Amino acid sequence: MLTGALKAVDRRFVSLVVMLCLLVGATAVQAAGPKKKKTAAAAKSAAAANTDKPQAAIREWGPYLDVAYELTYWDRAEIRDWRKKSEQEIGETLAAYIAEWNGRLAGPADTASPDQASRQPAYRERDYLRLAIAQTVDYLQSENLESLNGAELLLDKLKDKTTMPEVAFWTGFVKALQAVEVNDSGQFVARVFDMWNNAVMYIEQGTAGGSPATAASGKSAPYLYRNIVNLVVNRAIIDRKMGDLNALGPLFLMLRDRDLAESPGEGDYLTTLVRRIADGFVAPDADRYRLNFTVAVIEAQRLQKLAAARLDTAGMTDEARTLFEQSRLFDDYALKWAASHRSSGAALAVADYLDITSFAIQRLADNGKAPAYPFFAMLPAHDGSSTLLKAMDIFNDLAAYTDGGWDKAGYANRDLYLKATHRLWRTIMELALWTGDFYQLKLDAATDQRSIFAVAAPMQAVLNSYLDFFAAQTNKGFPAVIPDSACFGAAEAAEKLAHAYLRTYTYSTDSAGYNLWFVRRLQAAELFPLAPREIAQTAAVLRRDGRYNLFLDYFLPLADRFKQSPAVQKWLEGEKGESAATVRGYAGAIDRIFAASPGSDGADAGPVAASLQRLRGELQRKPDHSVHHLLRAFYVEEMQKTTPYTRLLKDANSLNAGL
Repeated sequence: MLTGALKAVDRRFVSLVVMLCLLVGATAVQAAGPKKKKTAAAAKSAAAANTDKPQAAIREWGPYLDVAYELTYWDRAEIRDWRKKSEQEIGETLAAYIAEWNGRLAGPADTASPDQASRQPAYRERDYLRLAIAQTVDYLQSENLESLNGAELLLDKLKDKTTMPEVAFWTGFVKALQAVEVNDSGQFVARVFDMWNNAVMYIEQGTAGGSPATAASGKSAPYLYRNIVNLVVNRAIIDRKMGDLNALGPLFLMLRDRDLAESPGEGDYLTTLVRRIADGFVAPDADRYRLNFTVAVIEAQRLQKLAAARLDTAGMTDEARTLFEQSRLFDDYALKWAASHRSSGAALAVADYLDITSFAIQRLADNGKAPAYPFFAMLPAHDGSSTLLKAMDIFNDLAAYTDGGWDKAGYANRDLYLKATHRLWRTIMELALWTGDFYQLKLDAATDQRSIFAVAAPMQAVLNSYLDFFAAQTNKGFPAVIPDSACFGAAEAAEKLAHAYLRTYTYSTDSAGYNLWFVRRLQAAELFPLAPREIAQTAAVLRRDGRYNLFLDYFLPLADRFKQSPAVQKWLEGEKGESAATVRGYAGAIDRIFAASPGSDGADAGPVAASLQRLRGELQRKPDHSVHHLLRAFYVEEMQKTTPYTRLLKDANSLNAGL
């Protein structure tokens, strides 16, 4: 399983530097060093110490366990490697140590009375603490619940000594792990705050006051920070999907100002993670100060980048599928943990989800023989229907704030609100169009009625859902929450739909399919009249079918309205450059181009067709292109009138009148 919100997937340097410093009368050992290479300063210090006197090997677990807090934030595999190496150095397994000391400490923790001294040995609290730590390490490496519960029982015998920061830390740590196991969020939050208040803060006070730093106090603070970050983010939220941890958010704001003492060689993983979480709390497109949501978004976006890289470099492999599924899983959790479906966080989560899905769907054509292709090939059917409709519902909820109240959704101002809704709209539109492209390729390859209808039906469903969504919003007067590029997207959807109806209507016994083909082709032209080639092709089909009167009744009036449009004239007055020159030349000749004898490939439109085709490519790549604003202005102007087109939208069967 992938764990760690910022950990690299295929590279994690796993090495442990064991620094053993033997002192006269007592042994102070640092057994768990950094996860990466030692810094130059640390290496130099260790080398200098080794020149003073020969160092003897430590042959007992105790000193190693005293500084185990330096490794308890590591991954299971890293702890396993450390354990194996340490067992070889010590000459005793950790399991043997646990078994031996469990036998020794089977009695009560109280010191023996003088009259019992000759019969029963007395053990220090350090012995109980070391055994509890050993069992905790075993649990972290093996997830053996018996070890975790055994550690809790041992620490309970030291409950009267939890005023000592070291005991308080391990007690809180073990109880927090137990809370994770039973998914008790309230208990987990309480125990993490116990660790902070009863261990971290006391250690910080001692360090700030100038007290001598010891292995268990001053030096431990950065490692305790790391343990808390890893415990909350990786173990609780990422690994176990534990919710309701937002109360711990303030800790991460405080941790942002602490030094976790990670070196560049270690990767600064947890330090960077804390900063990203703190920044995410106040991000303009996120739910503020929601820890669960923020972590889920960070992890989802990390996995999305990895999934996208794998899909681009290796194709649809099983590894790419795993990363893809994990990224979308955390998007799901981000949406679940958002403040509401009307919140800024909800818009961010669902937009990220749709983006990575579109990214995969547009690569289906190139991965037909890839191992994981069958999984990815299911995306158009699933996400092109139910997921898309859910995203539209979220947009509809957010659109309610068009005239004010966007602060209720978590946006600081109207500009941020509009930016987020525009992005959400574009992700909805792009998923619908990429799904339509996927089906269109299959439709073009289909050769019999059964296969044609099997592909055309889902293609029509997804594209119609976008056009219905578009119509529902534009019927409100094309509010500001809709981006300008929505018109061009609707034109492309209508054009793809027309293509689907053109393939299927010949298999029907009535004119319904033919009427739908014509309505969608006309709609595509109304939304994007800068398409002389496609319009000429429509004229050719109508002439072939003996229905050229429809072109005269619907397309020629469109040409006249575009030429005379105040919205078009206003846009041309304010625009300069190649795009404006192309549109100006087309607007001046559009009625003649439409009225010319149609060619099957639109060649009669002249050289202007090539310029407009290049412009179309620019519009597909640039959602902020100025021509999108022109298309919006013209469509809004058109929908305020009563025209043959607006009447036809209400009743496609009116085309049958007079037949």
